[in-house]
Amino acid sequence: MKKILVAVDFSKNTGKVVEQATILARGLNAKTWIVHVASDQLQTAAYAGASFYDPAATFISAPVGDVEMARDLCAEEYKQEHQALLQLSKKLREAGVDAQAMLLKGNAAELILEQAENLDVDMIVIGSHGHGLLRKMLLGSVTEKVLLKAFCNVLIVPPPME
Repeated sequence: MKKILVAVDFSKNTGKVVEQATILARGLNAKTWIVHVASDQLQTAAYAGASFYDPAATFISAPVGDVEMARDLCAEEYKQEHQALLQLSKKLREAGVDAQAMLLKGNAAELILEQAENLDVDMIVIGSHGHGLLRKMLLGSVTEKVLLKAFCNVLIVPPPME
């Protein structure tokens, strides 16, 4: 095993996921990609509140949403996620792991699987949140989708005990 993809979401489980990936990568001398998929939902929600013309807003003297402000909020969020990702890859490199950060935007499960295939990784390391059955049925689980469709081994790191 020489290539590992580590999927992080900056939840409370991210530290544990990176810790396990570091142990594996060091032990196997594996090239490691730390991948975070930024959600399109932030951008969609920001732009939904920012329209070019809203007759109702004019009627009630309310300000129309600011498209530029929505764009700036999204850019700031992506910048923060990118910085956090770079810090994680730096931490792995300091631990002796050949690590590279990768920030993507879109559907998390699809992009994780796509990158794993493109990079021809031997393993995906991903965390589990341990959410309840109802939430899983309504929203689905990125981890479950990755596990079911991955062409390679998948290591699922459970959430920290509370």
